[in-house]
Amino acid sequence: MELNDKIWDQLDGGYKIPYNASISLQILKKADRSNEFKVPFDDLWENLHHQGDVGLASYLAIPQIISICIDKHSLDWNFIGLCVLIENCRIAGNNPELPPEFESDYFGSLAKFENYLLLNLKQIQDHTAFRLALALFAILNDQSGLGKAIEILDDDEIAEFLKKY
Repeated sequence: MELNDKIWDQLDGGYKIPYNASISLQILKKADRSNEFKVPFDDLWENLHHQGDVGLASYLAIPQIISICIDKHSLDWNFIGLCVLIENCRIAGNNPELPPEFESDYFGSLAKFENYLLLNLKQIQDHTAFRLALALFAILNDQSGLGKAIEILDDDEIAEFLKKY
């Protein structure tokens, strides 16, 4: 779906109210430098999810987020993290179903993203981006519990976890 499609005005985000994600996605798409990512990412993080809730805007943003990431040859953790978060919320079972007419784009883009991240794994320098990429690999390969654990285990929590073993 194109970012100028009128349907974006009618889609609910994480607060279960209409949220037009295309506005921030267009800003993100036009950004020339990674330091220009902050404002649109802040808006997307704030509105595509809320306390485990996502909406159709969240699902339809995924193919756009992935396309923008790949087009920019980016490995920014925000791209990966939003995909991990939204996919975890989708599979949790307490959010709207992904409509069948969007399944091909949604799942196809996630498969494309998985391949992109696998091909670029050695270039990921940021610890958060690397951890989130591993979480996404697990989630996309029917290991959602492992993916969720990897997602939440940041450096501080890993140290605490390892003390127990």
